[in-house]
Amino acid sequence: CDAEIGNGITAIVGPSGHGKTTLLNCIAGVTLPDSGEIEIFGDVVFSSDKSTNTPPEKRRLGYVFQQSVLFPNMDVQQNIMYGYKMTPVECRRLHPESLMELFELSDMKNRHVTTLSGGQAKLVSLARALATSPKFLLLDEALASLDRGFQGTVMKYLKLLKKEFEVSMIYVSHSMSEVMAMADNVLVLMDGQKKAYGIPSQILVDYDVANMPGA
Repeated sequence: CDAEIGNGITAIVGPSGHGKTTLLNCIAGVTLPDSGEIEIFGDVVFSSDKSTNTPPEKRRLGYVFQQSVLFPNMDVQQNIMYGYKMTPVECRRLHPESLMELFELSDMKNRHVTTLSGGQAKLVSLARALATSPKFLLLDEALASLDRGFQGTVMKYLKLLKKEFEVSMIYVSHSMSEVMAMADNVLVLMDGQKKAYGIPSQILVDYDVANMPGA
């Protein structure tokens, strides 16, 4: 995918199976691209020509996977603290206690994550990603399995992060209402290639993303 993504919140939309999650995995360093270059805030984190491949933990990214990936041998608080402890002290801006309170996880902080519902696990995943105080946040269907009340809470908080801490985000979603509410720009991805990039109101009309096959 040959694309330049600006600051703010960028939504990636398109049919299922056309490369949205793969793109996020490549940016995060979870998947190794076949070739090309990935640059984040001026730093080249991957380059096939220069044999550069910065480890995921060095990219200062937070990543909320489509399927919650939590450490099963840890409780809720330990999962969230894991990312916080990995973050240099001078870079810590978001604190686990505040995140647990915001997402109503404080009363279940000692529960093992294997006992959580899908929605609760997603909130723990989000809190763990945010606890790293990331410069850049990758969100793959981050609001899926959350009830409407929490969806609103999370969206408001993410927009606050963008404004107050200048955290840029890439937001993959099949919900056009989420995209309209959250995104500053939209990237349409089909067959692993950029088909369009621009403001949501224009892109979503031009491409009728909601009715794409597999969307």
